[in-house]
Amino acid sequence: MNSAVVAETFSKSKETEYIRFAERLGADVRFASDKWVCDSLRRSPAEKAGMYTLHFDRIPLTHKDMVKYFSIISLIRNKSIATIKTYICDLVRFFDFWVLHRKNAPLLTCNEFASIEFYQYLESRGLAEATNIGIWSSMSTFFRTMNGWNGEILKNPFSVSPYCRQRKYDEKYIPENVANQLDHIFKKDEIDLYLRCVYWILRLIPSRISEVVGMPIECLKRFDGKYVLFIPTWKQNGGWSKPVTRSIHLEEKGIAAYLIGLIKEQQEEARQLQKHMPDNKQGALFTYRQRYLFRREEPYYTKLCFVATCDTVRTRFQDICVRYGVRDQDGRPYKVTTHQFRHNGITDRLAAGFTAAQIADMTGHHGDAMICNAYAHLDLKPETIIEKQEFVSEESGSRDSRYVLFGGRILNMNEQLEKRLLKNLRAHRVRGGICSDITGCKSDMWNCLDCKFFVPDAEQKEYYIEQIALWKEKQERFQTFPLIRENAERNIKLFKNVLKKIDEGVTP
Repeated sequence: MNSAVVAETFSKSKETEYIRFAERLGADVRFASDKWVCDSLRRSPAEKAGMYTLHFDRIPLTHKDMVKYFSIISLIRNKSIATIKTYICDLVRFFDFWVLHRKNAPLLTCNEFASIEFYQYLESRGLAEATNIGIWSSMSTFFRTMNGWNGEILKNPFSVSPYCRQRKYDEKYIPENVANQLDHIFKKDEIDLYLRCVYWILRLIPSRISEVVGMPIECLKRFDGKYVLFIPTWKQNGGWSKPVTRSIHLEEKGIAAYLIGLIKEQQEEARQLQKHMPDNKQGALFTYRQRYLFRREEPYYTKLCFVATCDTVRTRFQDICVRYGVRDQDGRPYKVTTHQFRHNGITDRLAAGFTAAQIADMTGHHGDAMICNAYAHLDLKPETIIEKQEFVSEESGSRDSRYVLFGGRILNMNEQLEKRLLKNLRAHRVRGGICSDITGCKSDMWNCLDCKFFVPDAEQKEYYIEQIALWKEKQERFQTFPLIRENAERNIKLFKNVLKKIDEGVTP
């Protein structure tokens, strides 16, 4: 038998080991119980007990132990507790069907005809397509994993899905006019500090809401004159071991400075509230005091303190959309979801010229398939599509007609290749060649221009003028990408200062 198949097969001989593993998931977990409070899998103070509790009471008695073993094996294979909860929910739907239509027959009899009936059953329920995709995937995983249960060879009639996978849903992208409304609203001081802070992290750094609310108080560190923001992620490590930490470098300028200020305020508030928090809720950045806002009165703060959860933020964001009358371009009320910001962040960066690999490094994805298939809503940005079409058809644009003087031609690079490289908006001429990605520059090349000991060459004045023009163009093109736009503004200022030095006669 193929070794890969054996690895996916239930092992009867390990049942005792599986039970011992289960009873280590929480202080009160017992295999025979229908409720497992897996508090050892709790990831952060932001999680309520329901997020790490498994319920088996809706599984038919004849299949309950099988589902419990399946849950244990999935946890051993580094599936997250959230994934296990989804598996169980999907299995409840399947067993509802199985009892109703197949009279709870042994699963050994589940074949291709049964899977067709189940497909028809799902279609009759009116569930979202994404939900049906997930259910089918759960069933395939269940039958594959539990092959060998009670010595029986189970077929997997769910191995081929009738549903489209990783389909893009453009409604997950927040329209630009709605995003502008939200940006304005979430700069209002009347919005709770912790909500403003969560909003701007989601807006500027593509993240999952579970990662953001799971951030510890000491998440912002000063490093080399700038700041580093540490964001935990559990998605790629099974969800229940120590989180992988993403580090985001921030310069205290522009919108990044605004975000840094919000985080510092929230840190101070969270520190002051720690004495009111129980042990299992301490250390969370988004600790807040309950507040009531009465009409035309100052806000009233209660003595109750909480840690913001995914549900808290999602509900409050939608309440704010209602309170401030957020509407789409057709005038219809719009309620934003927290996960939409991740779609916007990834799509906007793709439109700005970032590669899928670079975005995966930024977001924590282990590949670019999900980014390209589910998050790339570039069809909503026709101007980007037109730009790519012009590139393919070799149509020349105004930005290609200029030549930047920098003291000689590029060696081993003809004009056609040079123009092709510079078609990429993120490419930029530098002394001695072309930088293919100026947005990720970590060198000190610009620091030289700002140095008091730097003496510009008067013969290169045309070069500096051209640099200002190019950076102004990038400043305009990156209006919706604050961090890059601010970097462009800084470079414009640097080159203008160099010109000023030349005009004042500070030359060699």
